[in-house]
Amino acid sequence: MRIKFYYIFIAFVVLHIGLRSCNSIHEVEEKRPNIILIMIDDMGWKDFGEAGSTYYETPHIDKLSREGIRFTKGYSAAPVCSPSRGALLTGKYPGRTKFTTVWNQSDAPIDKEAVLHTVSKQGEKNGRSKFNYRNEEALHYHSLPLSETTFAEVLSQNGYTTGYIGKWHCGWDEKFWPDKRGFQYAEGYRTISVRTPHFGRTAIGNVAGMSDLQPDDYVGDKLTDKAVAFINIHGNADKPFMLMLSHYLVHGPLEGKDDYVEKYENLPANDQNKPVYAAMMQSVDESVGRVLKALEDIGIDENTIIIFTSDNGGLVPATSNYPLLGGKSYLFEAGMRVPFLIRWKGIITPKVDEVNRVMQTDIFPSLLDIAKIPKSPDLLFDGKSIYPLLLNDGDWTQEPIFFHFPHYTHATSPATAIIENNWKLIRFYNNPDDEQLFLFDLDNDPYELNDLAVSRLDKLNTLTALMQKYLEDIDGEMPVPNPDFDELKPSQLDKNRYYNQALRERTERERLLKTSNKK
Repeated sequence: MRIKFYYIFIAFVVLHIGLRSCNSIHEVEEKRPNIILIMIDDMGWKDFGEAGSTYYETPHIDKLSREGIRFTKGYSAAPVCSPSRGALLTGKYPGRTKFTTVWNQSDAPIDKEAVLHTVSKQGEKNGRSKFNYRNEEALHYHSLPLSETTFAEVLSQNGYTTGYIGKWHCGWDEKFWPDKRGFQYAEGYRTISVRTPHFGRTAIGNVAGMSDLQPDDYVGDKLTDKAVAFINIHGNADKPFMLMLSHYLVHGPLEGKDDYVEKYENLPANDQNKPVYAAMMQSVDESVGRVLKALEDIGIDENTIIIFTSDNGGLVPATSNYPLLGGKSYLFEAGMRVPFLIRWKGIITPKVDEVNRVMQTDIFPSLLDIAKIPKSPDLLFDGKSIYPLLLNDGDWTQEPIFFHFPHYTHATSPATAIIENNWKLIRFYNNPDDEQLFLFDLDNDPYELNDLAVSRLDKLNTLTALMQKYLEDIDGEMPVPNPDFDELKPSQLDKNRYYNQALRERTERERLLKTSNKK
């Protein structure tokens, strides 16, 4: 009897150990990664060494790039800040959400509810009055509507601890702030519309959760302190975390640490030649380095996926996007081409992807796959998951990408663009109907120097029809006719104005580069 009991006991122990082992294996298989999304403000596509910069010193960003995938054809969804951020958060084009531009708080009432507005920046509208132009800008929201679902809401509802640190710019009223949009912890965002804060003297009293700021503190460093603290608190918790670190760097005004500025004043420059901007880029790089070290220090770097990007292209002349055309606010390539790096140690095979065009609207659906969260039927995405590209399983097809920006900036008038395969069409609405279009073959003309709108009518007609279908699908708000426009006079603020402006800026950057090579 005792012998029988002994064997039963041994069998029970073996079974128990086996079950625990199976559970451990299951836990490993089911363990979901932490997610860190680093968003830089106004960083250009080549503002780091691995992308071609020889003036800015960015060893940590370069390391991140080498250890993951660098998409050379990564795009923001808009050429300016707010709409691209809204698109990243929702996975939808700005044209669909109607959150399509940036606005100044002084130019309209703060939204208590999402209301369609007619003016984004009154000063710019006043400045246009001396021109004869065909259209006013389209109606648009000044806040990301509460009806839109953010990836933070879905992640937090599915077991993730979510945090947001830094610039928000998706609504000034507190009901639109990040802590109301799915981020359980949110600090460092402006609560009123003040100048971009790089030093504490601008940020004190105007930035959430940073009451300890001193006048001479560099805000980028303090935001990184908050990010590192978040990682240390939540890094080895039972739940995975998602952290978005959204820097104010490198947005103007250009303000860097004095010793860094002095360093770059004594280094040889080229087409990138602003020492203060270079100093700001060094601070960005140091922030990335500190985040990477924090992950390594607590042993979670292999179970953390890092996404690094910018909200739009680099602003000229603060930086150079040469040889691409344009920069922030343009619908030419350098306006939306941004750094797009993804590292996931042990999962992603490091490489440079020079083929696939990916967009920040792809991030939300990709996060669902990464976090093993089924897509809810009520979620609509304009982006598509790039998870297959990360795993290199080949099950991914390129689809057209669209940009609808029916507004004015220093660099554009209302316009829409589409890229299908290698072909890009841009429509500027201030031109007469038969003069609105640019057509570029990006494979053979990546710098948009050869307009084929006349010689390739077949492609022109195909893309025009596709663009129209897209605008109907999103119910896009269109430019409103200017009642003061004089049909008997030439239309100004048109496509040629901004194309020629971009060409002049590119020529100047080319000159600076050639001059530096002769030294």
